[in-house]
Amino acid sequence: MAISSTARNSLVLAASLSFCIFVQRAVATAPDTIYIPKPGEETSAEAKRVHEQLSRDPGTLPNAGDADLLYDEAIRARFELQPEKSRALFEQAIKAKGSMRAKVKSRIYLKSYLPKYPMTPECEKQYRQADQLVQHGKLSEALALFQSMETEYPKLEWVPIGLAAIHLKREDPERAANCARRALAINPDYVDAWLILSHECLMHHDMEGAQATTQQAHNLDPYSEIVSKALNAIDNEMAKKRPD
Repeated sequence: MAISSTARNSLVLAASLSFCIFVQRAVATAPDTIYIPKPGEETSAEAKRVHEQLSRDPGTLPNAGDADLLYDEAIRARFELQPEKSRALFEQAIKAKGSMRAKVKSRIYLKSYLPKYPMTPECEKQYRQADQLVQHGKLSEALALFQSMETEYPKLEWVPIGLAAIHLKREDPERAANCARRALAINPDYVDAWLILSHECLMHHDMEGAQATTQQAHNLDPYSEIVSKALNAIDNEMAKKRPD
C-alpha cells in the first residue's frame, strides 16, 4: 500500500519527538504537550523556586503536596537525562495532593518511558556522555559507547533506544527496529520502542503494521498528543484506501 507524504511525515515526527529525547532536546513540548522550559527559563516564580530547591536537595520540596508541580519537575528531569531523579519525583507526585491527571500520567511515565530497572549514577553519567556525543555529531563514538553500555547494562532499555536513534540518523530503519525489539524484550510497555517499529513499518509501506504498532503506543500512553496525531494520520490514510 502506498503511503502519502503526510502520513509518513507524521509518524517520522512522532518517532523523532518521542523516542529520541536527546536528539530533539530543543522541542518545546513533551509527548503529552507539557511545556519544558529551556535551561534557565521558568514558567513562573513558583516553578523557579521549586526547581532551585530540587537543585539543592532533590528529596525535599517546598510544595511536596502539589502533584502537578512534582509531575512537571519529573518531566524536566527525564528530558535532562536524570531518570532516577525523575522516578523519585513521579513517585512523589502519585502520593501527593493534586490533580488525578498528574497522578495518572506519572504512572504512565514510570511504566512506559523510564527504565524498568534503576540506573546507577555511573550508568547515568555514561548515558549522558553518549548523549553529548550524539548531539555533537560524533555518531561513531556514541555508537561504540552505547554498544559498550549494552554489554555492561543488558537490562537497560534506554541503551538500545540510543543505538536506534543513531541508526535512524544514519537512515537505517531496519537496524533501528532491531534495537527497538531488544528494548521491548526488556520492557514490552516502552512507548518509544513501539514508535520506532511504527517508523520501520512506514518505511516498508506496511500501513497495517504501522497502525498496529502506533495503536500499541497509544494504548500505553493515551495522553500523548504526538502519538495520537500519528495514529490519526495513519487511520485517515488507510480510510482513503478502503473501497467505498
